[in-house]
Amino acid sequence: MKAPSGHTAVRAQKRPRGQRDAALPWQTHELFPTPPWATRALFENVFPAMGLPAVDRSRAIWEPCAGLRHMADVCEEYARVVIASDVCVYDETLDVRMFDFVGGPVQQAPGIDAGWIITNPPFGLAADIFERARCLLSGEPHGGIALLLRLSWLEGADRFERIFSRAPPTVFAPFAERVPMCEGGYDPAGSTATAYAWFVWRIEDGLVARTPNSLPFFPTFVIPPGRREALTRASDRRLAARHVPGWVAPSTLKASGKDQDWLDLVGGKLS
Repeated sequence: MKAPSGHTAVRAQKRPRGQRDAALPWQTHELFPTPPWATRALFENVFPAMGLPAVDRSRAIWEPCAGLRHMADVCEEYARVVIASDVCVYDETLDVRMFDFVGGPVQQAPGIDAGWIITNPPFGLAADIFERARCLLSGEPHGGIALLLRLSWLEGADRFERIFSRAPPTVFAPFAERVPMCEGGYDPAGSTATAYAWFVWRIEDGLVARTPNSLPFFPTFVIPPGRREALTRASDRRLAARHVPGWVAPSTLKASGKDQDWLDLVGGKLS
């Protein structure tokens, strides 16, 4: 049985039941690499709107769901140091340390001294990741948390009670244009019907910086259109070359009129 041929994270996750049961680690942990331009938009557009510099060579960042370092490598353009970790190491040649961000012991946390935690987390674990990040940064004089998530993360009574009613984002920054993500690799020519946004919490004296308005109000900054074209670099080709074994870009499959069988990825074959 074949997986859907769409380009969106939501559709890519909906594999038939038998294939989900036989999921590989990168499927289990929802490896959806971030297009480089979407990470740059955080620094080039959202941070300046918050009064923060795009580039800060005193900034230390921890990327705890680093995957194949698609986001971590871009963060290095804007910071002094970037520590990359993940619950699973997918490529031994990349500098990614194995660490369970949600359940791992604090004394072993590789990015414990970082002031910023920036990541594209698995959707189902994002609330837990935020709460752990907030706990780890509770003693920081300044810094913050930035999570790249589907717009639908705003929905749900549980997240409202756990997060938005208690610690609303300092800035909510949806993209005016779509951010294509697909499971297993980065497709520069990809398309999607899924909307994404940056949820950013700024930490000041160990606390989330709040607006003077009553909770759960939080300011919205719309990331303008044209960022994909303006913030894509020729060097991003190297990130497009990082993917799981056997992966083929959905745009390539669409052009060829083929689908990709998820089980065939094990052997690196096209269906």
